[in-house]
Amino acid sequence: MPTHTLYLLNLGQLGSRDPATGETYFNQVPGYLIRSAGGQTILVDTGNPVTLIGADTAAPWWDLACNTQPQDDLPQRLGELGLRVEDIDLLISTHFDFDHCGRHDAFAGSGITSLVQREHLETARDDPRFDAALWDIPGIVYQAVDGDLELEPGLRLLTTPGHVLGHQSVYVETADGPVILAIDAIAVAEQMTMPWFPTTTPDADAALRSRDRLLALAKETGAYLIRGHDAEQWNTLPHSPRPFARPDDGA
Repeated sequence: MPTHTLYLLNLGQLGSRDPATGETYFNQVPGYLIRSAGGQTILVDTGNPVTLIGADTAAPWWDLACNTQPQDDLPQRLGELGLRVEDIDLLISTHFDFDHCGRHDAFAGSGITSLVQREHLETARDDPRFDAALWDIPGIVYQAVDGDLELEPGLRLLTTPGHVLGHQSVYVETADGPVILAIDAIAVAEQMTMPWFPTTTPDADAALRSRDRLLALAKETGAYLIRGHDAEQWNTLPHSPRPFARPDDGA
């Protein structure tokens, strides 16, 4: 099986305040860069909008604290790998929440293709949760995907709805074993074991099925599962410009 090189991009932090202690706990805003065995340079998500650099909160998009520095901007992180935005061959849009599509504007006028689940693409324009100004960018050509899709051997999109309609995750074979980028299908550790998702989840039943699907796939393949916004796990992993490698405990 060909293997692909995966890089974890730190694109800022968002956090919430603990009402008991008053302390703010931050989780990462991730992006992922894949140098595929077939020679493609693939980007998964683009992180926070540039207007959140130096901002205290994620307003107007969400009621969260923000810690996003200039070095967390997507073009800066790509530069650490010797890349420019123009070097990206393919963009994968897992979904259009602001912290996942916030720098799609870096691709304005580029003509790049972005893969997005058809269900998400067809519903996002009518949902005020998804700010079209962040993702409906002239020059990005959205290619609708219907369910799972193999991009290359050992690299495929996984449909994982629930967090939003048409959410997708990514499975990638690396030299250090398979990896599942759960994105927001499993955002934090507690979601791996909780018996149900809250009713505030757009489709709580689908979210539970997607979670269970990813856990079963990880067990079946021995894949390392990277949760979408879990700072405790994230801080154990090597970040770009170093390629992904499993932590010593393999958790």
